[in-house]
Amino acid sequence: MSPALADELFLITLDFQTGKCKLPDPALGIGLSAALLSELVFSGSLVVGEEKLHVGEYPPPADRLTETLFEQTRNDLYRQDLTICEWLAAHRRLVTDLVTDRMVWTDEIRRSQVKRLGRTSVRYFPTKPAEAFIRVQRLSSYLRTRIEVSAADALLAALAELVTASKPLLDLDESDREYLGQLVPLLPQPLREVLDSTETAVVAAMRNPNS
Repeated sequence: MSPALADELFLITLDFQTGKCKLPDPALGIGLSAALLSELVFSGSLVVGEEKLHVGEYPPPADRLTETLFEQTRNDLYRQDLTICEWLAAHRRLVTDLVTDRMVWTDEIRRSQVKRLGRTSVRYFPTKPAEAFIRVQRLSSYLRTRIEVSAADALLAALAELVTASKPLLDLDESDREYLGQLVPLLPQPLREVLDSTETAVVAAMRNPNS
């Protein structure tokens, strides 16, 4: 089973004190979309080649979100070709709700509505803050201590760096980032294509956030 990369990325972007995300919506949406797509690639249910998506040989991870995304993508691929960037752009406005719904369902976070100045906003708080904090610090610790980093870990760390706004999401120094930079080229080609397309999509989304 592929790891729930999108859930972990969401936790990394979440301010546990305020319940708000640290990223602007376009970058968050592209990042979570890329993480969900990576879950499907890791499972072998979708295959990436030459920046296009193809149906793989294996079923998606056994959860409602990835199963639904796979079925939708498979139906789309029967009708037309689909690039990674097109997939990311098509899902970026939906994925925050989809991922947080999954995390609420698995009791990782709780949803809270906050009313202020006549407006209602939604905040998210970890149900087990201590465990969530350890989970968020895991990637930085792995890269800092140079322990064996899995392909999923390297991909997730690279995604967190790609979608970063003004303040880095991971607690890494220059040496740690150089180490991550050495790991990324060792990833399988399909995962590197996901990262390249994510970078392109983030730039496009930030330039045209309303598109």
